[in-house]
Amino acid sequence: MSEPARRRLVFAVLAAALPLALLSALSLGSVPLSPLGVIGSAAARAGLGAPAPLGDVGEVILWSVRLPRVLIAALVGGGLAVVGASLQSLFRNPLADAGLLGVGPGAALGAVIAVNLGWAQERFLALPLSACAGALLALLLIYALAHAGGRPSLSGLLLTGLAVSAVAAAGTSVLLVATEEFRVRTVLFWLAGGLEGRGFEHAALAAAFVLPGVAALFLLSRPLDVLSLGEEEAAALSLPVHAVRIVVFGLCALVAGPVTAVAGSIPFVGLIAPHALRGLVGPLGRHLLPASFLAGAILVVVADLAARSFGQYVELPLGSVTAFVGAPYFVLALRGQEGRE
Repeated sequence: MSEPARRRLVFAVLAAALPLALLSALSLGSVPLSPLGVIGSAAARAGLGAPAPLGDVGEVILWSVRLPRVLIAALVGGGLAVVGASLQSLFRNPLADAGLLGVGPGAALGAVIAVNLGWAQERFLALPLSACAGALLALLLIYALAHAGGRPSLSGLLLTGLAVSAVAAAGTSVLLVATEEFRVRTVLFWLAGGLEGRGFEHAALAAAFVLPGVAALFLLSRPLDVLSLGEEEAAALSLPVHAVRIVVFGLCALVAGPVTAVAGSIPFVGLIAPHALRGLVGPLGRHLLPASFLAGAILVVVADLAARSFGQYVELPLGSVTAFVGAPYFVLALRGQEGRE
């Protein structure tokens, strides 16, 4: 099969799989709903069918509980996958993901501060907004430190990110020890990752950052392709390497920060989706980024469905489900890369 034909087939499969995953996630759960009833309810909301085909209870479950959760899962997965694909091109490393930004530890520190000060209990959305602020401040600190001695190299940015992440993680640990026990539980549930109790307000918060950020990264797909050739080659092609790197880095943080704030820590999504698709759709950003968004959305929607379906008495942490899948994949991918080298 030719490369264009294979690419079209992959996009067709992903485009068909995402609606099926969304429909399954909306239908399955502790209270099963008929897939035809879900479709009929959506048609009724659009004025195309009979009212309330699922009954009053089913309508509440579908529209107030499951729909916002499923939408957030798709946004989280798609956003993290596009960030991972962008960073893999930026760092010229097929195993890079959002963890290089210091977003997770920064968001965790912001969330712990909100809980420690009592904001999370007193103000709606205080925890995700504080986590978002912590993630963005971590990024600003990384850039300030990395640029203190002039324009940094990619390895300098990477090492600075690791150092800032370590400091943020240490601060989180100190604050957790100093936080009252009944408040620590809130932070631990958030750190484990999950979408339980999320509503349309959280979906709107995620969409407000993810959709514009992802669209901007799509528009930068050609500069990302040039950057993946190497810094000297990109400069020789008249690309403003430093400026483009800052913009891409900032957009990745703009997407990953709010996603982490809303859903907690969801590891390996930004690694698995683009890495698995690169050999199928090719390395060019105009193909890889959209395919990664679709695949990441499918991955997290299915993982969230598994998280709330496999636990008989308690919902499994979404971050643990993606880690159970992602960690073995990471080991296999690393071994494959070492074998090629």
